[in-house]
Order: sequence, then C-alpha cells, then structure tokens
Amino acid sequence: MPDFDVNPSRHVQVLRIGRDRLPVIIIDSFMRDPAPLIARAAEAVFIDAGSVYPGVRAPAPKAYVDALLAATSRVIEEAFGAPPADELELCAFSMVTTLPADLRPIQRIPHFDGPDEDRIAFLHYLCLPRQGGTSFYRHRPSDFERVTRNRVEGYRATVVAGLETESSARGYVADGTRFFERIHTVDAEFNRLVIYKGNALHSADISSRTILSENLRLGRLTINGFGRLTAN
Repeated sequence: MPDFDVNPSRHVQVLRIGRDRLPVIIIDSFMRDPAPLIARAAEAVFIDAGSVYPGVRAPAPKAYVDALLAATSRVIEEAFGAPPADELELCAFSMVTTLPADLRPIQRIPHFDGPDEDRIAFLHYLCLPRQGGTSFYRHRPSDFERVTRNRVEGYRATVVAGLETESSARGYVADGTRFFERIHTVDAEFNRLVIYKGNALHSADISSRTILSENLRLGRLTINGFGRLTAN
C-alpha cells in the first residue's frame, strides 16, 4: 500500500496578504516522501478538466486526502477560525496543458473558486519551481481581493464588460492586467502545500518557462483540492 505519510518536520508559515489581510498557509516539505504520490499520478487517467481549469485532471488517492486533512486541521482552524470538514469536494492531480493562444477568455484572468466564506482551497506542488507558482490579485475597478456572495453579481458584470473591451490579454495572467493588480505571489517549490480561501482572486503563474505537457517529469504537476470549513 502506498505510503502517504506527512513529514513530521514540515515547515509551516501563515501569511496575511493584501488590504483584506487574507490568510495564506504555506507548508514546505509537506510529505515525508512524495514519490508514491507521483507514482500514483503516473498510473492515473487524466481527462480534460472543463471550461475553467486550463488542463487535465485525475482523482487523487483517498488515503492522501485523509492524511492531508488530518495534518492540516489544526493550522487551518488557527488561520481561518474553523477546522476543515472531513471530506473534500474535489481532490485531483492537475496539469496545466492549454497553450496560451487556445485559452478561453475566462481563463486569461484571475478567478475565484466560489463566493462562500467557508470554502478553502489546497494546492500541493509536485513540480519544479520553474513551472510557476500562484499569485493573488485585486480587481482594480471594484477594489475587490475576494468575491463574496454579496459581490458576485456586480463583479461578474464588470468582468464581462472588461473581457469585451480588453484586447491585449491573449495569454495567461502575468504581472497583472489593465483590470487586475497582483498583490502577492507564492512561488512554486517541490512538495510545497498552499492553503487559501476559495473566494480570493488568484491565478497560476504560467510563463514562457512553464512546460505545458502531460509528461509528469516535464509538466506542472500539482494536486488541487477544494473543501469547506466546518460550521462554528
């Protein structure tokens, strides 16, 4: 049976970013040995992830999910005010593979995973730093760094109007755009886990150095998970 043990010597830090002081948890050297995870990814069947994620995904092992939640429950409660629920809505091996010219308009700008305050996101890097980290953004017209339920309708209307008038953004988000200001970057590091609120505006840092391949040894292999905090 694969060993998905978490490293007892992992390094944990909690950042507060932007004007909203959004909590971001960074855990380095998260797994004791990431090799079994990568081996499982090599056996997985990846499929197109749909209209939002620009690449392919395959389910991550449940044993990994259980180890992830058990190891992060305490720091999540300290940073976000409540522990995570016992199950994730999604946890998947993910690889960015879409060429810049083939991106849908919505994939060219920062996004949020949902407006609910209890939504949290997990991102575990199983790739080299050159593949690009993750950045967080402020929407310039609205000054939003996160999109809550009472902001969704107005935010989406503004974004749609911006997409119709923006002519220069034809690739992945870089340093920022006419409508989005980058407020913080978490660099990619092999075996680094990042946890943040799902309603924060964010985007992967995909550049000319990123290899857009389904080859696990070459491409941007990560594990992405989405869950919720428990009710207080």
